[in-house]
Amino acid sequence: MPRKKPFSVKQKKKQLQDKRERKRGQYRLHFERDSREEVERRKRAAREQVLQPVSAEVLELDIREVYQPGSVLDFPRRPPWSYEMSKEQLMSQEERSFQEYLGKIHGAYSSEKLSYFEHNLETWRQLWRVLEMSDIVLLITDIRHPVVNFPPALYEYVTGELGLALVLVLNKVDLAPPALVVAWKHYFHQHYPQLHVVLFTSFPRDPRTPQDPSSVLKKSRRRGRGWTRALGPEQLLRACEAITVGKVDLSSWREKIARDVAGATWGNGSGEEEEEDDGPAVLVEQQTDSAMEPTGPTRERYKDGVVTIGCVGFPNVGKSSLINGLVGRKVVSVSRTPGHTRYFQTYFLTPSVKLCDCPGLIFPSLLPRQLQVLAGIYPIAQIQEPYTAVGYLASRIPVQALLHLRHPEAEDPSAEHPWCAWDICEAWAEKRGYKTAKAARNDVYRAANSLLRLAVDGRLSLCFHPPGYSEQKGTWESHPETTELVVLQGRVGPAGDEEEEEEEELSSSCEEEGEEDRDADEEGEGDEDTPTSAPGSSLAGRNPYALLGEDEC
Repeated sequence: MPRKKPFSVKQKKKQLQDKRERKRGQYRLHFERDSREEVERRKRAAREQVLQPVSAEVLELDIREVYQPGSVLDFPRRPPWSYEMSKEQLMSQEERSFQEYLGKIHGAYSSEKLSYFEHNLETWRQLWRVLEMSDIVLLITDIRHPVVNFPPALYEYVTGELGLALVLVLNKVDLAPPALVVAWKHYFHQHYPQLHVVLFTSFPRDPRTPQDPSSVLKKSRRRGRGWTRALGPEQLLRACEAITVGKVDLSSWREKIARDVAGATWGNGSGEEEEEDDGPAVLVEQQTDSAMEPTGPTRERYKDGVVTIGCVGFPNVGKSSLINGLVGRKVVSVSRTPGHTRYFQTYFLTPSVKLCDCPGLIFPSLLPRQLQVLAGIYPIAQIQEPYTAVGYLASRIPVQALLHLRHPEAEDPSAEHPWCAWDICEAWAEKRGYKTAKAARNDVYRAANSLLRLAVDGRLSLCFHPPGYSEQKGTWESHPETTELVVLQGRVGPAGDEEEEEEEELSSSCEEEGEEDRDADEEGEGDEDTPTSAPGSSLAGRNPYALLGEDEC
């Protein structure tokens, strides 16, 4: 028998990298790296530039500033084709058309002004397929910055060229004040009259309940029937009924919503935790490369009495969480890492309702890099210099006051000192105990990444406003729909016995978090709602005989 060769750690790491490459294949995200000089310049600015709070008008974000409607900031369309073309000819034609599309955008805007967007044709092909399959298109946006996630070119293409109904879902409404939610709803109704706007959140809370400032360091874990408490399925059902106009029988969907509400109410009364796997099975169709083969767009709407609802949107807007909320339990893996969903999947919510989950797509825009990071579009693990984004955040919300930070150079805690982005990171590293391995200095890099993850998760909530919101804030706060939303959130909010909060050890360095996120994506782990282990499981992991009695050994 031949002698085995020694297997080093470096070889094992290379083997895992090759495995990831085979699994990710052609759907890998592409990122451009900044020069060393540019990174050093930003670091110096983070140390020297004193942060000043911005006015409320600066938080007002107009969609024309982000996308410039009518410009070349479009998305790639599928070129015309026929059944006489071979697969190779079609692929070549699509590749040529996509390169022309990229050339127009990069020729019109410099790389400094243009935001990061999707450069992978394979991912855009999945969007084409989802739009061809769908009868109704859901565009999911984050309520904290909905105009960032709303490309006007997609609205014009879906409602105009395809002739489909577009439903705008303002997701995560629990992270924004109710008055701001209503203001954004009316903003989109005014500028895009063909939209059906729906408010949604998978984890509602009562906005009338005062929040503890220390909850910034807490991470909620929802157990049992947490997904059945979603706010918005009833509104979405009414929107689909108005669109289909009786062409599809949606009574089974209404019955399912009634069962979910009754089950959640029963769970509250009993105080017992139900398993996530209870309930009828959901048929899942995993799509692979075969789904990308040329097929003609389906012109027959509501085929076989089934309505197909396509869910599209940017990364990290909550598409997978929305599907889990509609189903009533976890059927889709969710992660805070952009690009977690790689293939589109279809789920039969009821025999007459089919959901199609499309991978997150980043459309070209003029959005600054800092806002892309805070919006969860650009992965934090890919940032070379996170301090600029921290300064962008701290100038718009009082991070120092929310986290009770002490200035690193202040001898008297009550004295006022000017803050820069570097000071905030150093103070947070001191408070959390982040130290470098060799010199035991404050790990400001790890602290900066930690602060950005707090913002992406919504625990440091940065919300942008529609134009004119500052002048009409009082009107929106007294609006009848605002009161209605407050009452509705309070009625479906989670019960105290099914939600527990744990202090989360925030992520470490960028490289460590990146490895964890990649491993979690490959193995289907790292989800935000992973159930906690059973009591004693950690003890059993250390000593397999610890759970045995004295007479059982």
